[in-house]
Amino acid sequence: MKNSQIGHPIIHLESVDSTNNYAAKVFKSDQVPPGAVILSDIQTDGRGQRHKTWHSDAYLNLTFSITGAINLWKINSLIDLNRIVAIALQRFFLKYDRSAKIKWPNDIMVRDQKICGILIENFFRQGKPLSVIGIGINVNQKKFNAPRATSIALLTESDHINKDILHTFLHSLDKTIKTFSSESSQSIRLSYDGLLWKKDDFHTFTLKEGRKVTGRIQSTTSNGNLIVSMEGKNITFRNGEVSY
Repeated sequence: MKNSQIGHPIIHLESVDSTNNYAAKVFKSDQVPPGAVILSDIQTDGRGQRHKTWHSDAYLNLTFSITGAINLWKINSLIDLNRIVAIALQRFFLKYDRSAKIKWPNDIMVRDQKICGILIENFFRQGKPLSVIGIGINVNQKKFNAPRATSIALLTESDHINKDILHTFLHSLDKTIKTFSSESSQSIRLSYDGLLWKKDDFHTFTLKEGRKVTGRIQSTTSNGNLIVSMEGKNITFRNGEVSY
């Protein structure tokens, strides 16, 4: 990965509570530079969006975090970073299945099943925004407690070497960051919106109060909220206000 902004260094741990927690600790204390990767074979307290847990069978999957700095990567905003990471993952999974899409705000779906989750956490150091990009990729796991999940092994009917998958993705992310660093936020948003799972399809959405409504995803707003056409009007939802 010569000349890459990502993957220098890669710190491989056997076990950790959360790669995001570990990455944030060493990043805040200036022990690692932007682009460092924290990889763990076992994650005992993995986290997903909105305080949900992320369960991954030991040694079978990829659980890792990347330290990021949007100013060094020439990315305009934190929401642009979120979208670029999701786009990079969607492009990466296309090599395994052409149905790969982004489930708002940042899961990856293949054949209508979840194969990857993203949790980006942000903080400031000396007035500059820094990020920890947590990613979980289902690689070799074949049985899941979740009703709607899959893995690369299930898609390809063969097992894979986790580190090979990691290096391939890091290359994809580095390439995507460099591609979009010269793009406007609007251009990045349009690219992201075009890859949304269930976009323009009629689908059942569950509102925060539990009511189910049929609607169609239209797009996202500049600050990352979801716009859904339902009951004769466009309604904007923040993360956690609707599920589908």
